[in-house]
Amino acid sequence: MKKKKYILALMSTILSMGFLYGCNGVDENEPDPTEEPSEQKDENSQ
Repeated sequence: MKKKKYILALMSTILSMGFLYGCNGVDENEPDPTEEPSEQKDENSQ
């Protein structure tokens, strides 16, 4: 019975950590702030 409780606790911890790392708040559509905007890249390259 103790082994079952440990396995359940371990699985719950892994699931919780997965949710926390999965919800890191990064929006895929949001541009990277370290990159220059495309208009400035065009002006600088000419």
